[in-house]
Amino acid sequence: MRWAGVAAAVIAGTVDVLYLGIVGSQGASNPQFLRVPFVAAFIALMAICAALSSRASAERWRPLLLGTSAAGLLLLGYFALFSIGLLLLLAGALALVGLIGTLRLAWFSPGESGKAAVAAMAAGGAVAAVVVLLAGFALADFAIRCPARGVESGSGTAFLGGSYEYSCNNGNLTISR
Repeated sequence: MRWAGVAAAVIAGTVDVLYLGIVGSQGASNPQFLRVPFVAAFIALMAICAALSSRASAERWRPLLLGTSAAGLLLLGYFALFSIGLLLLLAGALALVGLIGTLRLAWFSPGESGKAAVAAMAAGGAVAAVVVLLAGFALADFAIRCPARGVESGSGTAFLGGSYEYSCNNGNLTISR
């Protein structure tokens, strides 16, 4: 099932490049300047995990790598469903197919000691990917860049923390909830 990791990595890497190209061509300055780099880095990390899972030498770590990649790509694909999400869901589904194949091989192999460890590694990777994605979104919501001169204001809904308003006055940021 190593082909599934390669396919997931290729799709996620391609989506990452296209995402950066599309966002870069829009040219608008976004006060929440960390969201795009975070999403791009997260997709790249998930693609790297999927690619590493396909190496023959990664047999021991394959459940962790595929669990991380599958959960991260599926969750981000769901969040971005109306833009880049469909391709991320496809990449996540391929990583999930690879993970299921890896777990099946471990489950039907002789010996009892490794089955729980393999499942725990996959679950741990999935939980880690979800935590990193949610924490990254939460932190990126409040990283607001103020112009050195002029006045700017806005409002939004934090990913994990309710609504907020911000105002920038000559480089001074004020956030209220």
